[in-house]
Amino acid sequence: MAFRLTQYSATIQIAKAGCALLSALVITGCGGGSERPCGVSADACVIAAPPPVEIWWDAPLPDFTENRDRPTVAILGSRTQILALNEEYLEEGATAIDDQDGDLSSSIIISGQVNSSAVGDYLIRYSVTDSSGLDAIEQIKIVRVMTGAAENLSRRPLGSTMANFGYLEHLPLDYGQTTGSKPPLLIYLAGSGANAQFAGTTDPTLALEGIIGNFGVPKIIEENQWDNTLPFVVLAPLLGAVPSAEYNERIDALVEFAIRAYDIDTDRVYMTGWSNGGFIAYDYTINFPQKIAAVIPMSSGLPYDIDSLPDNFCGIEDVPVWLFHGTSDETIPFINTIDAYNATLDNCQPSLLPKVSLISRGEHAIHQSVFDLSALVGGSAEAQYDTRFSLYDVSVYEWLLRYSLANR
Repeated sequence: MAFRLTQYSATIQIAKAGCALLSALVITGCGGGSERPCGVSADACVIAAPPPVEIWWDAPLPDFTENRDRPTVAILGSRTQILALNEEYLEEGATAIDDQDGDLSSSIIISGQVNSSAVGDYLIRYSVTDSSGLDAIEQIKIVRVMTGAAENLSRRPLGSTMANFGYLEHLPLDYGQTTGSKPPLLIYLAGSGANAQFAGTTDPTLALEGIIGNFGVPKIIEENQWDNTLPFVVLAPLLGAVPSAEYNERIDALVEFAIRAYDIDTDRVYMTGWSNGGFIAYDYTINFPQKIAAVIPMSSGLPYDIDSLPDNFCGIEDVPVWLFHGTSDETIPFINTIDAYNATLDNCQPSLLPKVSLISRGEHAIHQSVFDLSALVGGSAEAQYDTRFSLYDVSVYEWLLRYSLANR
């Protein structure tokens, strides 16, 4: 039975200075700091934001427009090739056709290297430009060098693909080997402490380590704690300082890139995020509900003031939502999550009521224990929940997999 929860006057606290929720979705320092994840004190999470490094956020968006005049590239052979360790890689090439220039296959630029002596997932890129300067939509092949195991977490720095973000990538063990259903995609958005302006480096590969240091799904995968039976392709982008505009368009460009670059089930694209990443995941889903099968915002809540919801807010009523928050979160008060829940009930007609799980006395950095499943009821974290809402009694991954765009 759904009910509306009012404010707890004795426990609601104002977000610390620098973590106020602005209408432009600028969360300074939330979800990170010199110690990641945040400790007992919220002050450990609130750090002065250095000036934005423009390239981290403002990299050009890839052009996926359907233009009959642009050339097209088709990879010869499979888009995913499996090699045993030390097996020689033979490039099969690609073809390119243009309505004006005809066969451009000889003009294709193939970039990327395969080291068959080292386990890894290697990207080969195929691009071509016609005589009028129009680029084809770049095609990608993944070459998997495997033993009994595969690469856990690949680094894809900015510039190594046509994506407008650098990102971390995890492919399921059987990716490219099955002829049945395609795997789902899980996009994980870290807290802002993982953002590139805090990395202390301009090296695009080294900067990706900040995502792992922010804990959550990438940390679990990197440390071999991930359940390899899970079917997800996981992408975790490296964001920069969140701008006051166009962040939804930039996240959407990443989604569109992923749909084209990876063999995934486009009916099962999921998004989750912690802290600032949770705000972005929630807002993106409100604006693009037709693309996200289910979403899990964590330690975040509404990305706007409850009294000024956007006209399209009820796009969220079509999407399964599971909100997590700790009741002792001093960085982003849990009333934000309660407001999100109430706003949906008060303004929309969801076919499936949003789920809320409130971890009693949980602080800001609950994400690691939720994603590693130790916060499950009866788990090693011994988490306790506000029983007026949902207990965490089913894995978040199992819950996501219940839904698709065709079944939600």
